[in-house]
Amino acid sequence: MAAIDKCLSLDVIKSQRFSFKTAKALRKLIELLPSGPRWKYRSVKTESPTRRALQVFYRDAIECLQHLIHSPSNSGQVHFVPKKIYSATDHTQRIYTDWLTGDRAWELQDALPDGATLLGIVLSSDKMHITQVGNRQAHPLLISLANISADVCRKGSTNSYLLLALLPVPRFVHPNKHLHGVLASRLLHQVISIVVKPLKMAAEVGHMMSDPVGNLKHCFTPLVAYIANTPEQHIIACVTDNALAVSMAISKQFGDPLRCAARTTSKTRQLLIAVKRETHARNLSSYFQACRKRQLNGVTSPFWLDWALAEPSSFLNPEVLHHFFKMFWDHDRKWCSRMLGADELDFRFSLL
Repeated sequence: MAAIDKCLSLDVIKSQRFSFKTAKALRKLIELLPSGPRWKYRSVKTESPTRRALQVFYRDAIECLQHLIHSPSNSGQVHFVPKKIYSATDHTQRIYTDWLTGDRAWELQDALPDGATLLGIVLSSDKMHITQVGNRQAHPLLISLANISADVCRKGSTNSYLLLALLPVPRFVHPNKHLHGVLASRLLHQVISIVVKPLKMAAEVGHMMSDPVGNLKHCFTPLVAYIANTPEQHIIACVTDNALAVSMAISKQFGDPLRCAARTTSKTRQLLIAVKRETHARNLSSYFQACRKRQLNGVTSPFWLDWALAEPSSFLNPEVLHHFFKMFWDHDRKWCSRMLGADELDFRFSLL
């Protein structure tokens, strides 16, 4: 503040005749500007003690959606109606550009009441280290809309992703350190369920929201994408590391030519019911062992289990680092190198 006051006291600045003369007056003017969704916090109770009390800082998810819809950066780039684009009039070849041009958008729209508007929810989270503040960790949860044009979402300057919540990073004091991961996974789903509660209600019964021109629409908010790295996708899908997050396949079946069944909400619910018949969730060790038999990670209440139209096999997306780059470098490259030889492979790449 003192540095700003010193700058404002310069003769060259005074000659500009600003409407403020001090840093305090400038701050008051800034606070009069329209603000984004307000932050709030809530204390979180855990099943097992932690080294410090946990809190989740979050914003109202519906207010975040309304902010995205009315953002000047997204002006004219928010669409509400699914569409099909073809390369020719004979309708033989589809063109896919945005999420609303895909089949999933049409399936969800058909499941909604007549006259309802589909708002596809996109969530993203990633735990990261903050080295400049004592090597602490942060776990941000972002939100966006699949209705926003893909070209706009890809630009960081448009702020098409809003920070929805700061998820707590716990340090449990449970005597069995092998179960700390189970407790952390349960806490993650517990906290996300708190944050996305308004979205679940809107996905079930709808919520009246205004479009960019002020027209009211009856909006439904199904989860259509959750962007996360592979380890976090397993936590979100509530499966162990030797299973797939999007299908019922396990590691022994990864090389099979036949496609396994999709991992749906109903199948996960059936598996959880079977586990609860064997043991109680409070008996952490036995519950986790019963879950492992079914390739589950010990989470009792996935946040998406009661989210209407949410399917893990649909909203979990391929992850570029592990599913594309690592897949090529660790497997495809080795196969090609063994078949052709390293020198021949290098020669062929040199011709590209």
